[in-house]
Amino acid sequence: MKYAGIAICLAIILGAVSSVGIHLYNDFMSLTFVLGGALGFALLKSETSEMPRNFGDGAVYFGWLGLLVGLVAIAGNAFGAWGSVEKMGPALAVSMLPLFYGYTVRLICMAVGKAKSAE
Repeated sequence: MKYAGIAICLAIILGAVSSVGIHLYNDFMSLTFVLGGALGFALLKSETSEMPRNFGDGAVYFGWLGLLVGLVAIAGNAFGAWGSVEKMGPALAVSMLPLFYGYTVRLICMAVGKAKSAE
């Protein structure tokens, strides 16, 4: 049942992403930030039995941190987007991707963690 649930959730997310345009959701640096932070957080917790849960929690934490880093970069005009409506939209979209990645990774980790604990 858990695998069916995760498949339905991921299909809904993929359907929504596809309808908007999957190219808008590709940012390697944001994904690296979230996955690297999640790995560091999971290792920091040092609980091997709770590794999937801790990885998912870390992904969400670093998703929020990535959003804040992106917003600070925009406010500091790091991308030259300040004052330009044409540049502000894409900059805001990229700044929100870490949060999207973080919650998606957490969803997957919830299913993996529950399936592993059931064995």
